[in-house]
Formats: sequence, structure tokens, C-alpha cells
Amino acid sequence: MVKKSKKNIKNTRKSILLYISSGVIIGLILLFIFLILIPTVNNNIRKDRIISIYKSLNIDEQKYIVQSVSIFGDKRPYEWDASRSYSSSIRYVRSADVKTTVAELKKSIAATNFTFYEEPYPGSADFMYIYKSPNNEYLRVSASSKTRNDEFFNKLHMGLSTENITTDPNTGPTSVEIKVNLDDNNE
Repeated sequence: MVKKSKKNIKNTRKSILLYISSGVIIGLILLFIFLILIPTVNNNIRKDRIISIYKSLNIDEQKYIVQSVSIFGDKRPYEWDASRSYSSSIRYVRSADVKTTVAELKKSIAATNFTFYEEPYPGSADFMYIYKSPNNEYLRVSASSKTRNDEFFNKLHMGLSTENITTDPNTGPTSVEIKVNLDDNNE
């Protein structure tokens, strides 16, 4: 009878070790899911939402030539202010004057669920309008004369005064930047 007890004790120890090992493995799998898989899925969902916002604008890429694209789904807080975050952005050049381009963009945005929120720099030579959706998503649209910008930066890099820019602020082509932020009005 003593032999059966020792055998039972060995089997019980093996069973306990098997349960503990199984628990650790299941725990590691759950940890992987919560720390890696769920944030990745969430970031992909956010990125898909940002892309859908850009698509809803119906920007004609025959007229608006893409210069750069920075679209991401993860929330990227500013290093100096964690309460604000970077926006995804697409930069375009449009071969029309600034007023024509701004009118086209306003019309495109009016067809979406975004409504005018604010104009942070009224009266500026460069246009900037901020729109907000019912879901607190922000769309920031900037438009300025590429020719005027080039004159400014050329003078700046050549060490010349930038006070006397002679190019009309409405002169085409137009530089356009459209930013989307799902979290905050970052600027």
C-alpha cells in the first residue's frame, strides 16, 4: 500500500506541474495578445479610418499631384506636449491659383461629414482651415502659393531679406497640405 501512495504522490506532482506549465503558457499567450496583437489591430483600424477620411475628400490626383504621404495609425504624442499628437498628412501641388484651389477643397470637404471649426490665421497670405467631424476628428487644410513659398525660401537660403516678397499670394501653382488627426486639434 505504501508503494501505491508513492505512485499517487508522483502522479499528483506531475499533474500539478502540468497545470502550472499550462497556466504559464496560456498566460504568455494572453500577454502576447494584449501587448502586441490588440494594439496592432487597433492601429490598423485607426489607419484605415484616416485613409477613409482622405478618400471621402475625392481629391482628383490628376489635378492634385502628391508630393509626400505620411499616414500612420498609432497615436504619436509630441515629445514636448504629450496631450497633443502628430497628424497624418498628404502634401500636394495643384496647377491652379490659390483661390481656385481653396474653393475646390472647400467644396470637397462640404460633401463629407466635416464642418468648419476655425481659421487660426485669418488675413494671412496662406490659407488654413480646420474642420471637425461629429466624432471629434480633425481635418486641417493649408494652401499657399508654391511660387511665393519658393521665393521666400530661396531668399532665406541665399541670406537675403525676406521682407520684400514680390510674388502675389494667389499665384499658382498651389502647395496644399491636408492633415488628419483622430485625437486632437494639435496646433
